Amino acid sequence: MQTSAECAEPAGGSDSRTSTMTVAQLPPKPTGLPDGDDRSLPDSVSTMALQPTVPWYRLISVEPTMFLYMMAFMLTSVVEQAFFLYKACTVDHGYSHEICLNIEQYQDIKKEVQVTTSTFHQWNNIAMYVVPIFLAMFLGAWSDRRGRKLPLVLGLIGKLFYSVMIVVNTRMPTWPVEYIIYTATLPSVLTGADIAIFASCFAYISDITTVEQRTLRITILDATYLSTMPIGVALGNVIFNHTGKSYTIMFTINASLLACSILYSVLFLKSRTTERQCSIRELPWYQMPLDFFDRQHIVRSVQTFLKKRTLHRRTYLYLLMVAMSFYTFQRDEKPKMYLYTQLRFNWDTDLYSYFKTYQSAAYVVMMFLGVPFFTRVLGLKDTIIIMIGALAHASARFVYIFAQAGWVLYIGATISSVGPVVAPVLRSMISKMVPNTERGIIFSFLSVFDNAVPLFSGVLYTQVYNSSINTYPQAVFLLTMGTQMVVFFIALSIHFSLRGRTLDESAPIDKPPSTTLIDGSIRDNGIQAVQLPNGDSQQR
Repeated sequence: MQTSAECAEPAGGSDSRTSTMTVAQLPPKPTGLPDGDDRSLPDSVSTMALQPTVPWYRLISVEPTMFLYMMAFMLTSVVEQAFFLYKACTVDHGYSHEICLNIEQYQDIKKEVQVTTSTFHQWNNIAMYVVPIFLAMFLGAWSDRRGRKLPLVLGLIGKLFYSVMIVVNTRMPTWPVEYIIYTATLPSVLTGADIAIFASCFAYISDITTVEQRTLRITILDATYLSTMPIGVALGNVIFNHTGKSYTIMFTINASLLACSILYSVLFLKSRTTERQCSIRELPWYQMPLDFFDRQHIVRSVQTFLKKRTLHRRTYLYLLMVAMSFYTFQRDEKPKMYLYTQLRFNWDTDLYSYFKTYQSAAYVVMMFLGVPFFTRVLGLKDTIIIMIGALAHASARFVYIFAQAGWVLYIGATISSVGPVVAPVLRSMISKMVPNTERGIIFSFLSVFDNAVPLFSGVLYTQVYNSSINTYPQAVFLLTMGTQMVVFFIALSIHFSLRGRTLDESAPIDKPPSTTLIDGSIRDNGIQAVQLPNGDSQQR
């Protein structure tokens, strides 16, 4: 079996996109520019920048994978919450089918069942994320060596297994809601599940784009899967009502969409997205587990995560990951939002689906229009956009707390629609701070920070909701407000500390290192640079 070092060496003996270029391959300098003007020779020249313009559809990569995966999830997102509640009502508490289908009409029973369902969410979240967090320690370095495709496909297979086992649970009328943890959640996470899918997708898109394109392309990827929210929720509600409220049919459709996502990924995604990556096919099947669970992966991952970076980029990297953790804290508010609307406003599945459809549609519109408007039209810095998004999320919860009628929640949803711009901007900032050879590791750590949150947030939201259900159930929104304000102040501190500087890893540092001319070449701290005819230099 090859070592990491052996695998890392591509056929051409170089490790970066720019390093294999010769002077003749560099773009010619435009006429009319004075000597010394280097606008034709950017600091980081990538192969994508040198390629001719291609049709837009040739640029499509992981977007269909993410769309199908998220469509499967959103199609059953509201139905799944209703199924958990129904299971707890009929099996755990032994109430009749008729009572449980119309539980919003029974106030005391509703509170009793909601506490059981809320507690189930707590333990299901813990089961869902403990194993993937451990796997992420190996996943990042392994995907940097072997490519993003295989961990992505494995994660999708895990989600497919989860959906199939939910179908099995729908056909077992005596299985309590807790059996979902043992039969569906725990087995499915052994492949990495959501951590593998998101880390692989965002690392893949970062590998194949230039720094200049990355914020827009990551935003497009975010918008692609966010666009499934209004479509999936609305379509799921229609199908659910037209199939006699059949949970079995809904999760069968979910599994079918995941199967399509796996098929597309296998057929159309590249196994290698950088020159450093080696094909998994070079290994015998029995060596693959050893190749993945290589202790060097952990060593390299930790070294990469802890290593010092110029201009305090390591500190900024940690701060951005902490910001992502607090931002995603509000994700575990969603199950409690369903319970809260049922408790406070007596909403059923249909009414909540209408609200979710509007909320997610507003998210998508803002993702498609908000980020381009903030970046291209207003020219706002990334940190300013993060502050706007975090403040929008916090303000929306203020509206939710004081809402006396269900329609007021729509006002809060409109305000919070600006919030989702935070995630793609955070990912883009992080991706710009590290070279592509470290991107898989850093995105895996980002996924750890992102997905470790439910171990704490799920417990906090559950305990807050259960303890305040009879007195002040709006307390869960106070928790969300607090976490989003933490994101706001982190972005604010980064903004003022940078003082106009950039976090781009390829940007020059304030004090360039000393250079020594040796045999007509410039040697800069061990990095050889080819002297170009006009006095510029190109690293190799």
